[in-house]
Amino acid sequence: MQKKRYPGVRPFEADDKALFFGRERDVRDLSVLMALEKLVVLFGKSGYGKSSLINAGLLPEWAKMTNSKEAKFLPIVVRLGSFVEGLSLSPTEILLARLSEKTPDSPASAFLETLMPERTLWYHFKRKSGNHARFLLVFDQFEEFFTYPIGFQENFVAQLADLLYADQPQSVWEASLHLEKDQRHMLAEPMEVKVLFSIRADRMSRLDSMKGKLPAILNKRFELKGLSEEQAQEAILKPAALPMEAGGYDTPAFRYSPEAMHLILQKLGEGKQTGQAQGIEAFQLQILCEYLEGEVAAGRIPGNCIEPVHFANKINDIYEGYYQRLLNKLPPKTARAAQRLIEESLIFNDEKTGESRRLSVDSDVLAQRYASAGVTHETLQQLENAFLLRREANGMGGFSYEVSHDTLVAPILRLKAERLSSEKRRRMLAFVGATLLALAGVVIVVVYVLALRNEAVENEKKALENEKKALNALYQVEQAQAKIKLLAPTVVSRFLDRGDTYFKSEDFDLAKSEYETALTFEPENAEVKKKIEDCNTRMRKK
Repeated sequence: MQKKRYPGVRPFEADDKALFFGRERDVRDLSVLMALEKLVVLFGKSGYGKSSLINAGLLPEWAKMTNSKEAKFLPIVVRLGSFVEGLSLSPTEILLARLSEKTPDSPASAFLETLMPERTLWYHFKRKSGNHARFLLVFDQFEEFFTYPIGFQENFVAQLADLLYADQPQSVWEASLHLEKDQRHMLAEPMEVKVLFSIRADRMSRLDSMKGKLPAILNKRFELKGLSEEQAQEAILKPAALPMEAGGYDTPAFRYSPEAMHLILQKLGEGKQTGQAQGIEAFQLQILCEYLEGEVAAGRIPGNCIEPVHFANKINDIYEGYYQRLLNKLPPKTARAAQRLIEESLIFNDEKTGESRRLSVDSDVLAQRYASAGVTHETLQQLENAFLLRREANGMGGFSYEVSHDTLVAPILRLKAERLSSEKRRRMLAFVGATLLALAGVVIVVVYVLALRNEAVENEKKALENEKKALNALYQVEQAQAKIKLLAPTVVSRFLDRGDTYFKSEDFDLAKSEYETALTFEPENAEVKKKIEDCNTRMRKK
């Protein structure tokens, strides 16, 4: 199966290690710190690549450092997901579910079942320690922990502290005095556990609530900063230079001219605060490079050498339109369902505080909630394949979905605002159209009244009364006609503009609907009739 050199919005995974350049020093330094400390906090801004550093950097490097049988650590990566009332397990239960997936209980530790009636984290890890005596626990996107109830948080922190720092709980030591020698020896064997919390920099203050039980959380920290220009050049140039056959890539090897490289670094570095070297966001770099790789794949880069002319005038659109481009890659019906699902269920937005964040929701809940819109588990898989969503096991035997990266939250909210505004305008125009149609009905009534007047010639009194009614109705018609004549050109123009937009995107059903609405305002408009016929022709061909 072919693959891309730049993952775009998707974080690097372990299989992408060969493409992960520019972070070698960070990987090495973090690995050394992890070797020295029991607990380390990895923090950095959203978009700097913390998940990628863990997946494609730390874990492979840690495996190399501890590849001997005596030193080998069992890695357990945990994503808690945002708390959902009535659906989410506690953080402790989620960690234990991941532990059970990784390794079974050791038969030699079965005696602990009667020795420890309370099933704590220490108990469960000790049950596994006959198979693995060393564990590396990695909690990615740990800011989600603070969406859980306080009771869940306090229970988890207390148990994790015992797991990290208690060689043997006092109750276990007292109960072990009557055990056989080999059982006491098993209890006395050291169990080494290391923990890495990965968290967004703007959520760091939330960790202070854990300092009572985990004091090291305040000072054993590793900051992932933005890429320097040298690191960014490596991350850009080296994946492009790899031979196509080396990794089954979609494109042949390609290169960047010095002028293109200079412009890319300049654009990626824009927005830094004066005097502060904040660095380059890995996320933005990946979006731009993924776009340029697509241009190479499409044969639009002569000589496979990227020049400024290939992107200079559209670089802002590349970033701002990323979410829209992902939607456009989907079938129209799927795209509309995806937009609703993402905007309504996977983004939390507090209009009062301005806080917005991603939500993680069970796949069954999403499929059921949007079944009427045609969303199925296959639809969710399509959205995952398009990198709009990412999937994580949720500890309940299923999967949860979330928006693939925090950087997509802002464009999603902007597009949501545009959609709601458009829907409001459409409802208003539909109301105006209905009103005008009602007024057109008055015309029919007038015609009927005039006919009655002709038939009532023999009865002068009745004729006079009917004439009075007809004149009154005629006045209303004239008023209605004046309003129609005033509104029609503007209204028809708006419907034609939206119809043309849908026609260009080949959504001919929606285009025809807009044109037909326009026709209700100007029934004899030849241009509108021609556009409707074009839609019918294109739909038949499609």
